[in-house]
Amino acid sequence: MCFRVAAVALQRPRIAAIFSAMNLLKIVVLSSLTLVLAACNTPSTVAARTDGIKFGEAKQDLAAGNQRYLVGGMQSHTWQAERVIQTGEFGQSPSIGVLTCADSRTPPELIFDCGVGDLFVVRMAGNVEDPATAGTFEYGFAALGMHTILVMGHTKCGAVTAAVDGQPLPGNMPAFMDMITPALAGLAKPTIGPDGMPNMTPAAEANVRWQLKQLLARSAMLTKAQKEGKLAVLCAMYDVDTGEVRFLD
Repeated sequence: MCFRVAAVALQRPRIAAIFSAMNLLKIVVLSSLTLVLAACNTPSTVAARTDGIKFGEAKQDLAAGNQRYLVGGMQSHTWQAERVIQTGEFGQSPSIGVLTCADSRTPPELIFDCGVGDLFVVRMAGNVEDPATAGTFEYGFAALGMHTILVMGHTKCGAVTAAVDGQPLPGNMPAFMDMITPALAGLAKPTIGPDGMPNMTPAAEANVRWQLKQLLARSAMLTKAQKEGKLAVLCAMYDVDTGEVRFLD
């Protein structure tokens, strides 16, 4: 019994040293975190735009953001600290809804140099629309203040290529292919590009226009809003080789 008590007594300084080291580590970590958050809140890291994108200026604003993306002059957005807290506490009010492809090369927030709370995004293979997409944008318009919808396709789209090829696909993949096929009616056979591959860009552009048309046809709310001048609609193509966005007429 005496040996056990003596052993415990010998271990106490060691245990105290361990806890002392742990407390020191906590202090260092918290101090570092405080410095990081303070740096995120300095004027040099705060995004210039804080009041959303005004109606009628969406195309201009998106084009400017894409230019910043192309030249590497992207803004330091407040998503690191302030904007996350702001949107978490007061809610979201995105100005622009974006329907684009699920392709990992087409992240709209990066492509358009936007921050947290700016875009209301739906991503589907082939940027196809369906009832859930229409309902999502109706909610964005009616409840969140969204005033612009952009449908954006991209070059070298695998979903469009699959629809053009017309080969059977496994699982649930025919669902998106079937929604793209009607957009291709009347299109000429793809030409062969300089890289020796079929040029699918005309088909992708036709699909963008078709999906926007179907979206408006499906939603009486969005169509009415567009006719009343409360909702703007845009189409665009993203080039996965250059990073450039080209707006369609």
